Amino acid sequence: MHIESRKYYNGLYIKKDTVLYRHYQENIVRSCKTKNSLVVLPTGLGKTIIGILLIAHSLEKYPKGKIIVLAPTRPLIIQHKSSCEKFLELDAEKIISFTGKISPDKRIHLFKNSNIIVSTPQVINNDIVRGRYDLTQVSLIIFDEAHKTKGRYSYNFISKEYIETCNDPLILGLTASPGKDYERIQEICDNLQIENIVYRSYEDEDVKNYIHDIDTFINLVDLPTKIMELSQVWQNLFQGFLRFFIDRKLINPFKRYYSKLDFLRISHDLTISIRYEQGYELEDEYLECLFYQEPKIIDIIKENDIDIHSVYSYCSSCVSLLHAKDLIETQDISLFISFLERLKNKAEQGILSAKRIVNSKHFMFIDSVIEKENLSNLTHPKIRKIISIIREEVEEFNNKKIIIFTQYREMAEFLKQKLSSVFKNQLLIEKFIGQSSKTDDIGFSQQVQTDILQKFKEDKINVLIATSVAEEGIDIPNVDGIIFYEPVPSEIRLIQRRGRTGRYAPGRCYILVTEDTVDIPFYHVARRKENLMKSILTEYKQIQLNENLQRKSITFSVSEISKCADLDLIKNFKERREKEKEMLANRSIDDILSQLDDFCNSEEYEKIKESGVTFYSDLIKLDLPNMKNKILKLKGKKNQPQKSRKRYLNKNVKALIQLVKTFGENGKLDFKKFQDLARDEEIVDIIFYTHFNQACFQGYLKKHEDYVQFIMDYD
Repeated sequence: MHIESRKYYNGLYIKKDTVLYRHYQENIVRSCKTKNSLVVLPTGLGKTIIGILLIAHSLEKYPKGKIIVLAPTRPLIIQHKSSCEKFLELDAEKIISFTGKISPDKRIHLFKNSNIIVSTPQVINNDIVRGRYDLTQVSLIIFDEAHKTKGRYSYNFISKEYIETCNDPLILGLTASPGKDYERIQEICDNLQIENIVYRSYEDEDVKNYIHDIDTFINLVDLPTKIMELSQVWQNLFQGFLRFFIDRKLINPFKRYYSKLDFLRISHDLTISIRYEQGYELEDEYLECLFYQEPKIIDIIKENDIDIHSVYSYCSSCVSLLHAKDLIETQDISLFISFLERLKNKAEQGILSAKRIVNSKHFMFIDSVIEKENLSNLTHPKIRKIISIIREEVEEFNNKKIIIFTQYREMAEFLKQKLSSVFKNQLLIEKFIGQSSKTDDIGFSQQVQTDILQKFKEDKINVLIATSVAEEGIDIPNVDGIIFYEPVPSEIRLIQRRGRTGRYAPGRCYILVTEDTVDIPFYHVARRKENLMKSILTEYKQIQLNENLQRKSITFSVSEISKCADLDLIKNFKERREKEKEMLANRSIDDILSQLDDFCNSEEYEKIKESGVTFYSDLIKLDLPNMKNKILKLKGKKNQPQKSRKRYLNKNVKALIQLVKTFGENGKLDFKKFQDLARDEEIVDIIFYTHFNQACFQGYLKKHEDYVQFIMDYD
């Protein structure tokens, strides 16, 4: 890393000599000033500072405007608010944070009288839906951890409402990892109305001078013979349960690897299909998430008169078996033994999926071996490796600030106890976990999480053993060593975890991998997804960006309502909303439309609107079809059919469709020949089946017993 003379950003609204100058950040901010932008930066390159600089620009452009910073967790909210107070030349009272703990009445008043609102998206979503305030005078919204912009997450609603209500909307999406493929990144760009993508990697010329190296070490370990034997017995038990699905043609018999996700998808697909056939109204996003196969699972079950409850039960059994296999192979035998005890308890309660496992000869054999040979003292080789790594970090690198990531809370507690015993009087060790709704494991509240992080920053804690709660966005300075207890099959989580180190000095990342276990494919999957994401962002011509946004200046009302009137309005807000709901639910649509029309032309409406409070009629903007649909929904009747969502096809899906169209005779192509042609395009194995299933599900192709049929072309 080249160290240059210290320079600072010293512009309007930026506190003097507080924000260090970085050339690439200036370039990024310049490109984001007039366009909705998705900024993708590796963790540690200062996404927060880019947000601060754009906030300062928006305040300069619209001094009376409001800026919203959205983040998914309370620790992130605290961090963003602290950054705004630290770097921005603005009255601290004008920078506020929202959580669900602040009453709605108070939020109305705070929103009206502040410049910067830092909030979780759910709170803003709920307030907008209930008309507590609107986004007409918001000059900038920052969506932190923008990769969460999918499905029903509140980011989607807020961005759509913002674009529709504000004259001059400006969106900044920040993430280190938007997703592994074109379809996922396209979804984010559509949901945030992105006009501009900015991507930087550690190799870019304007970044090189500001980064620190991160050395990654893959530490391979072998399972002890006794654990391998038990694992093989458990695998044989799983193979017997798998026959239930293979014999009934409910799962692909040629897969090299079966995961818990396979059986969760079958269960989910069956549930959604049954609800759909029973007349339940389903969102398009649920239909698109179906685990597709031809013929469909629901059709196979009907044609062969398979008991649906048995399918659910066997799915649950297989998920439990695969989970236990992961525990014994990649975690520690103590977690495996603990899980077996929970299975026994479930079996005693009469749960069939557990009884089926517990009553098997395989289970009884393993249970007897564990009891006779006292295997609870047989620790996983990863434990010894972690102890060795920590000693090396302390003795060779003089590093006493380390984060260990693990998948399971129980493992976090196990490691805390084990390492505390080994490094007694030498290192202070604590676990860092999220909240939970389980009665036997409530986890750590957000306040406890904040306190632990503060102690870690102050060197009162040396080793933090964290679950996924520490992956996203949390600023933990001076962490020079990161240890992955196991690989994760997600490029997002890989990037987020690895980015905890190398922020302020060269860092080291250790990934523990158990040979011949699920650790191996998980590691390679994450790396492959990360490389694919980088290639897409480097050359993103296939991504369709928004080119149709029309902007004009935001206007600010000069009329003011007295504080007395303002407080009175807030006091009566809930009562007004309830009366309006009652009116909508009990009257005919024509009466409702007529009364709302009269209300919108009244002086009372104009007065209330100036205060920032809106009513039902404002929310749906008196669009007649939309109005009728919303009122029908409020009355408890089914809404009108929704418009189908725009579908995006991965390049492999398009290639498969084109192969059948080009080489098929009368639109039909032999399946083996189809696979051979796909192999020439390097579309093989799971990639082939994933994208072929997508093409079939979306109606472009159809799978028959020995051939593929072309149905329609893509646009």
